[in-house]
Amino acid sequence: MDGLKRTWLGVILVVALVAALGVVVGCGDTTTTVAPGGDSTSTTATDMGDLAEDQTLALNLSAEPPSLDPNLATDTTSALVINNIFEGLVHLDNDGNPLPGAAESWESSDDGLTYTFNLRGTDTWSNGDPVTSMDFKNSWTRILDPATAADYAYMLYQIVGAEDFNGGTGTADALGIDATDPNTLVVTLTSPAPWFVPMMNHQAFFPIPKATVDAFGDKWTEPVNIVTNGPYSFVEWNHDSDILLTKWADFREAESITLETVKMSMINEETTAVAAFENGEIDVQDALPTADMPRLKQLPQYKMFPTLGVYYYGFNTKQPPLDDVKVRKALALAIDRQAIIDNIAQADQQAASSITPPGIPGFDVMVQDFLKPTAQVDEAKALLAEAGFPDGAGMPEIVIYHNTSEGHAAIATAVQEQWKAIGVNVTIKNMEWKQYLDFVQNNDDVMVYRMGWIADFADAYNFLELFRTNSGNNYTRWGSADFDKALTDSLSAADDAARWDLYTQAEKIASDEMPIMPIYWYTNPDLVQEWVDGYFAQPLGNQVNLWVIKILKH
Repeated sequence: MDGLKRTWLGVILVVALVAALGVVVGCGDTTTTVAPGGDSTSTTATDMGDLAEDQTLALNLSAEPPSLDPNLATDTTSALVINNIFEGLVHLDNDGNPLPGAAESWESSDDGLTYTFNLRGTDTWSNGDPVTSMDFKNSWTRILDPATAADYAYMLYQIVGAEDFNGGTGTADALGIDATDPNTLVVTLTSPAPWFVPMMNHQAFFPIPKATVDAFGDKWTEPVNIVTNGPYSFVEWNHDSDILLTKWADFREAESITLETVKMSMINEETTAVAAFENGEIDVQDALPTADMPRLKQLPQYKMFPTLGVYYYGFNTKQPPLDDVKVRKALALAIDRQAIIDNIAQADQQAASSITPPGIPGFDVMVQDFLKPTAQVDEAKALLAEAGFPDGAGMPEIVIYHNTSEGHAAIATAVQEQWKAIGVNVTIKNMEWKQYLDFVQNNDDVMVYRMGWIADFADAYNFLELFRTNSGNNYTRWGSADFDKALTDSLSAADDAARWDLYTQAEKIASDEMPIMPIYWYTNPDLVQEWVDGYFAQPLGNQVNLWVIKILKH
């Protein structure tokens, strides 16, 4: 959800995204790139002191965050909160460049295998304890511990000993993480990873207050128990209703932060939320009702931000008839992606022909074209017939699951109709977000499910790794030894070209076996009130650095 590959991307990535996705970068006239530890380059009306007396931002999360534990959270809703109450080693500015966070500086060895992060030694947790290198080592060891069963453990596999420890064949003592000096964290990698420093902005790499975690277990993130080290304090969490954050007065950069309070609501009906926005009750709404898109796109508050992500349907490949690759391919070929974009999503998305989205380095090399923008009905029917279901005869009913959302419901209805055209009957079921995530991951009765993935770091590995055998984010129950090997080999590839060739092989295996059905590559449209200065949703993870925001007089 966060992270950028500094060597390959920087400002170039954002420019490429603008060209590839046809989006407008930024919000209003702001060019703010301030982060804790960095310098502000804002040149907006705020320089003239045009600030509102009440520095409160009302933001709609749309859903209950499934987890605010940095080691366990896997979704953008949770990450938005975590990113603003905890602080990792680095922050990213709006161009994707790493800025000092808990680490005031860092350096790498000439061979790119050792990174040294230098902590200030003066930062503290909200309970007054110092933030040390051991807090990071404790966190990274915990996320890799097989007993934690963390879906994001694979993010750390570049660290020496990490994959073996997480797989149960290694030990914590063998991890390439040295926290001997409380103000110095030394990390040893298995192979060079140009994206490693920007990836420190992702919550999987955030520190944890181990004593608090040990004391309160799965209740440690409740406001009454939580200990944090970020710009905002976690004050209230009324589950399934709202969250309240307030600026932490003892944060290192508190004097430079203008926004005092963040009120986060959880209105999951997009139409209701947009009405609240238009009544001035909400300042930011990032889930828009598809039926209203033509009107909303004309509003001055409509903003489009670049993003790296894919919207897809996953197949439970262990559930008949979806255990037959011919059936999965038939269902994928029957989808008119462009019609879904033009008539439902309506936010200038791009029909997805593969997993990895445009804007990722090497995309032009890796892109596959098995899936077309429009439906390939004849081919779909032929595959169904080969699978023993001519014109759908004898085909069991398919159940599509999606989390509660007007947009997801509309897309599911469109898919239902498009599959009906090849003789397949479909039932649609929805669940609230937290329940839904647990269901698709742990209930083998799931058949077809809606999911999306926003990049955590700008490399195809971050998308393809989702479907590695037994990956924590692989809800398809599919696995391929050849696919896994291509990904493993990519981590030690000699250069970009060699790595991209391995990614291409993995994409080809996935398109041949079709465990998922990509529909479109994301864009990120938001409604942002004109008095909100500095709001920017990053291409990676759609994360927002709330501490740069200022509320103008209105």
